Amino acid sequence: MSYRWERVTVSQVLSKAACNIGNVIVTPNGDSNNGNITLYNGESSGDPVVITVRTGTGRTGQVVMSPPLLCDRGLYVVLGSHVDECLIQFESLEDGARV
Repeated sequence: MSYRWERVTVSQVLSKAACNIGNVIVTPNGDSNNGNITLYNGESSGDPVVITVRTGTGRTGQVVMSPPLLCDRGLYVVLGSHVDECLIQFESLEDGARV
């Protein structure tokens, strides 16, 4: 398996199978806004929260997971208010796991 980047502009399921998260970058939608995204271990916001990544006002925020963060039930991403986009680097741990 190998890591890949996914650009996310709406809340969505990124993986229905187990995966590792390597890197998260969040971009707010303006110089006076801060943004946040929440990653869930599963396929919906009803699943356990893995991490919430917040940015500073008008700043792009980055979190590098070292070691990678395991999501054993899939990966669901929710974009909070004031987020233009985020980039998520992850590795599917099962063949054919991409949504």
